[in-house]
Amino acid sequence: MNDRMEPLTQFSKYAGRLCKETVPGVAENKVEYENDVNAASGQDRSLHFYVPESGCPDAKQAQVLMVLRDDGDTASAEALMRELKLDELSEQEHFILLFPDPQEGGWNYDCDPGRDNDMDFLNRCFGILRSSRIGVGGFNGMIFYIGASPSGSAMMLTMSALKPANVSAMMLSELPEGYELPKEALGVETAAWCREGKAAEYLRKANGISEGVTEADCPEGVIIYPGSNPECRLCISELPLSAESVRTAWDKLFSRTRRWQNDTYGHYQYRTRFTERGFTAHVADTSLGVNGGFAHTWFEYVPPKLRGTKERVPLLFYFHGVNCVPLYGAEQSNWHDIAEREGFIVVYPAPARYKAWNIYDHPGLISDFKFVFALIEHIDKEVHPIDRSRIYSTGFSMGGMMTHSLCSAYPDVFAAGAPCNAFASTLFMDPVKLLARFLPDKTEEEIGHVSYSARLAEEKKKAKDYRMPIFQNAGFIDAQIGKWPLDPENDDIAAKTLRYWMDYDHISTEGFYDAASPTGLRAAETFYEDEDKRYVHQRWLDDSGRSMLELVVAARMPHAIDPVQTEYAWEFIKHFARGKDGESIYID
Repeated sequence: MNDRMEPLTQFSKYAGRLCKETVPGVAENKVEYENDVNAASGQDRSLHFYVPESGCPDAKQAQVLMVLRDDGDTASAEALMRELKLDELSEQEHFILLFPDPQEGGWNYDCDPGRDNDMDFLNRCFGILRSSRIGVGGFNGMIFYIGASPSGSAMMLTMSALKPANVSAMMLSELPEGYELPKEALGVETAAWCREGKAAEYLRKANGISEGVTEADCPEGVIIYPGSNPECRLCISELPLSAESVRTAWDKLFSRTRRWQNDTYGHYQYRTRFTERGFTAHVADTSLGVNGGFAHTWFEYVPPKLRGTKERVPLLFYFHGVNCVPLYGAEQSNWHDIAEREGFIVVYPAPARYKAWNIYDHPGLISDFKFVFALIEHIDKEVHPIDRSRIYSTGFSMGGMMTHSLCSAYPDVFAAGAPCNAFASTLFMDPVKLLARFLPDKTEEEIGHVSYSARLAEEKKKAKDYRMPIFQNAGFIDAQIGKWPLDPENDDIAAKTLRYWMDYDHISTEGFYDAASPTGLRAAETFYEDEDKRYVHQRWLDDSGRSMLELVVAARMPHAIDPVQTEYAWEFIKHFARGKDGESIYID
């Protein structure tokens, strides 16, 4: 079941009723960072939708359930919704329910080039959610399907075989007699519920299945097969499609499934049960008494072994990307797992406004910097004693920019930083150029051209020769932040950021570029973290021989992150503390 800690923030004026909507044949293919889908254009089609009156969580945390039936009229969608009690389930679990309407002649599961491509159509159904009158959105890694007919089930099995990244999980009924999987089937893992037979045979092999288990609360006859990745579950059952079997599939499969788009075909990560884990939610909380009593939102996690103790422990902030929310950042990074293992506190804050961090600490906007410092006081005095020599900052995308900003402006507070998939924009980009798209109600004059955080960083560095350990993560195919390998002809913000920290930490920049290196950079050490050579790791040493700047760039990684990179970051930053007079201290 979905976690009740998720704030419900999306509501549609058409909520609580089944409605029909047009799906234009021209694909929008809008890029919504970390949540876009790509589809070719096709015929104008339609779908029926149901949005729960109870509301949905933020789009980055919302699930979408598409049900494939053989008839395209409203009556068939209504009958199926009532029969399977999907409207009731939607209200309880807060997901968006879609009934894509098949084309004349049924679902094109044979991929007949003379007919509309249904795989692209289903992607377009997801793509129009926010821009259409439906008015709510979901996350591309939580698009689930039910094949409510043999033809619909065949369509889903074909799509999972050819476009697995677009199928997070599926529930199949019977397959049509004579159905054959495409010869081009990729054999990529896909979470699924199906019967014994052709689908189960294919999915067992694709998922790397070993032995099945019967889980508690499972109806008789439902066997769960964890794959080589245990978060990609295969449920084998002969139960007929019914309200009861759909409810079981939701609890045992859909609600547990998330497929992050951080590799060629995505990657399954477990869904965090925030309430069960003991997260504390602060939603629109004015108790901090900062920024004129502004109602800030954040989530904090104190590991069970620390609760009730008084030992001072490290504190880590994770700043999510633009247009995201804190619990999305938590599931994206899994920092709370490391915190539980290593014994520190992690906080997942939300920006004050616009879902975008005030990385320049612009005085015309609410200060997220002041918010962070108020959180340090709150955690230390109200939650659990913290070791103020070991406060760390990390974040993804614009949250990575926030980390660069905080670490450069407050080297006396933060012991180390681990920015992911973002560089030091506040040091090298005009505020207007970066912030205008995030602040639609602000004029260019109101935004201005002053980087207040960069100004403070310069003042701090002039006052004292601070050192700042930085661990930078990136992806080789992340077009949002740069092009790898780095090129001296371009000398972009990635190169400028790395040189900034090298100069900051007294690391020689002589011979900075190296065309023979996978990243285009020369380092004291360059090696691969894994046998598959996905993660290339580089280290730069300061004038004392200590590694103060490290970089990991992941192959096949778009604008996303993998928890493996989070682990690498912790292994670096955990060795650093900040002395009382501001010196950087190394901890064995």
